Amino acid sequence: KNRQGNDRGLAYRSAIYWVSHAQRDEALRAIADVNASGLWPGPVVTEVEPVGDFWEAEPEHQDYLERIPNGYTCHFPRAGWVLPRSDQ
Repeated sequence: KNRQGNDRGLAYRSAIYWVSHAQRDEALRAIADVNASGLWPGPVVTEVEPVGDFWEAEPEHQDYLERIPNGYTCHFPRAGWVLPRSDQ
């Protein structure tokens, strides 16, 4: 919790902020699917919360993975991969 790769702290927490209940429900369903899949060693710790006030990050933090595709190694693209649905 509160980390991305080697980076730790509240700024590195994983979160999904929803605008509609449909978005919230889909996020919770996806988390349930990941947890039920047995493909990860532990449960998803991503927070799912209603959107609140927010602001854009500084320009150097925008589109980071597009600008520096090998700069952050905690992302693992899986071409053609489909997450099985749980029976929730």
